[in-house]
Amino acid sequence: MHFEQRLEFIDSLPSILIPTPRVAEFSNTPTQLTSHPDHDINKPTASVMPDTIDAFLPGVSQQSIDDVNLCKLVMQNAATKLYPEDSQLFEWYKYYVDGLSKLGWVTQNRNIQEVTIRKTALTMDQVALEVAAGLIGANAAVILANVAKQAVDAVQKNPAAIQIFDRNKKIGTQAKFDIAPVWADKNGQPNMVLNCISLDVRESTRGILFWKSTTHSTTIKSGAVRNYLDTKVFSGLRDTLYSKYSESGKKLIIDLPDL
Repeated sequence: MHFEQRLEFIDSLPSILIPTPRVAEFSNTPTQLTSHPDHDINKPTASVMPDTIDAFLPGVSQQSIDDVNLCKLVMQNAATKLYPEDSQLFEWYKYYVDGLSKLGWVTQNRNIQEVTIRKTALTMDQVALEVAAGLIGANAAVILANVAKQAVDAVQKNPAAIQIFDRNKKIGTQAKFDIAPVWADKNGQPNMVLNCISLDVRESTRGILFWKSTTHSTTIKSGAVRNYLDTKVFSGLRDTLYSKYSESGKKLIIDLPDL
């Protein structure tokens, strides 16, 4: 794709609308939700967006964290405006992934399916790793499992993060979520397994973040893509993307302290 076409695509994307919260909603949360905790590149960390937890392994820089988060938030927002219904998961996901490719993300392989996991007491991080394992191998999934669990635990303990994650929550229905492991390759480029998972959480009164399966099998609809960000391409788009979305995007992204 020509560079000018990528810029035109960014210009065509819808704005991110941030509803004004009632004062009481943030009365028990930090007043500055957009500040960055100091990040030690040698430690894992995580960020939270609506329906999304990005789990960053050691070696990922703060610039890469910011780039990954903003790319995902922008494309999730655009996809949801086009495909708002739960039944449109695969259409939503295809538009989301195709849009990321126009921002410089390169797909290595992908897997879209409906699958039944036959285990009890599943939690959302375990489901995400079951999906990711098919793209990165079982050994790598074991390495990622601890970071993903720490990330979910950190979100569950943070009222502001819960509020952001649950922004689109519909208790008593299908729920959609994304837990994406992100790591840096030898060239310093961020790599991730981008997943989007939909499952029935009607048994959970607290929503997907605190969901644990009580049945012997759980059927999920999932899309998973292993990809990396071509930093040479994105370096030419970064200023345009940040100029359009930086301030509104910050209000829907919380960086957590290192795990």
